[in-house]
Amino acid sequence: MESKKFKGWGVLVAACILSFIPTGIMGNCFSLYMAPVCEDLGFSVTSWSLVNLIASFASAIGAMVIAGLYQKKNMKIMMVIVTVGSCACWAVATFCTAIWQFYLIFALSNIFQAGLTQLPISMLVTAWFEDKRATMMSIAYASGGLGGAVWSPVISKFIASSGTGWKTAMLFSAAVVGVVTVVTALVLVKRSPAEYGTEPYRTGSKDDSAAAKAQAQSNAWIGVSKKVATKSSAWFCVLGVVLCVGILSAGVTTHVPNFVTSIAQDGGKLQGTVLSVYSIVSIFGMVGGGALMDKMGIRKTVLVAAVLVIIGLASLYAYSITGNTTLVFGYSVFFAIAMFLPKVLPAVLMSTVFGTKDYAGIYAFANLFFLIGAAFGSVLTSIIQGIAGYGITWIFYMVVAILLFLSVSGAISGGAKLQDKYPQGD
Repeated sequence: MESKKFKGWGVLVAACILSFIPTGIMGNCFSLYMAPVCEDLGFSVTSWSLVNLIASFASAIGAMVIAGLYQKKNMKIMMVIVTVGSCACWAVATFCTAIWQFYLIFALSNIFQAGLTQLPISMLVTAWFEDKRATMMSIAYASGGLGGAVWSPVISKFIASSGTGWKTAMLFSAAVVGVVTVVTALVLVKRSPAEYGTEPYRTGSKDDSAAAKAQAQSNAWIGVSKKVATKSSAWFCVLGVVLCVGILSAGVTTHVPNFVTSIAQDGGKLQGTVLSVYSIVSIFGMVGGGALMDKMGIRKTVLVAAVLVIIGLASLYAYSITGNTTLVFGYSVFFAIAMFLPKVLPAVLMSTVFGTKDYAGIYAFANLFFLIGAAFGSVLTSIIQGIAGYGITWIFYMVVAILLFLSVSGAISGGAKLQDKYPQGD
């Protein structure tokens, strides 16, 4: 393959832009609207929380529908359509006055938005990179964390400008996402190398380690259909992976702020510092996790990540006993490094276990179970800590981390059996 023919670097830039702009602005900053909208329109926080739940499941449904359209139709045109649809919904939201209207409009918005965030990012990177796939995936997803850090103060400034500043912020968000994403779709998005007469990225590495060989073989495998994949034993292990990741990430991260403040009793000062450190470390962890996955393989990398998660949770447990504020930063460092798991692991694992033949459909279907795990995780933490306290809760999540590793091992073993059974695809 001649490097001058390879167009994947532009595609990687497109993936990073999709992460930095739509994900960073509409996804990572959406929580900023809760307080101002509730205050302006008189909604309760509980009623607004349903907006997030409804939007999440609408996104999962949208991903399953849009995955098929991206595979069968012109991806550029479809991306323009979902961009216009999502941005139009955000503009219409500024006219909403009843909570049910927000439920409806953000459910519709997230159906469209599913075609702008994780789904196209994972599709594009998987199609264009056989080697260094996890690294490229992690770079793209890390752009979302950076986007949240960059856009959060901008959106907050718009919101704070007046009592209805949230409306200005939504219109600004829709305008930026609309313009940048349409241009990105038309100029940089390219669905697959085959359509442009080139091949996926391959390093030609002479690394003869077993992990490197196995990873290269899996990345090059065309794979099986969604029908075959979802009937295999590997599929049930994959469901275990996405459920565990969803439960672990949401169950811990959504409750740590309240937990830290309940111990510190400082009005939230320590909480802010902990979360700031966590955000910075997680960006580096995202990139490092992907690179480690390419170097060591998925199984060993997840083992390392599971150990880091357990150390981070042990830090929270020790903090709950001693009240030593230094200990809580073990969470901000160790747990944060491992948080490449929710995005990078499922995206890379799907192509490794099931190949690339029906990647988008399989990934979108599995994502539904990730969201179920995430929704369940937050509720589960509330139940356990209400009965046994936060200390026992963190021990419970250590067990979840172990189950995650076992599920990954089972999925990879199951994928190897599928590859042996269908070496040329089904």
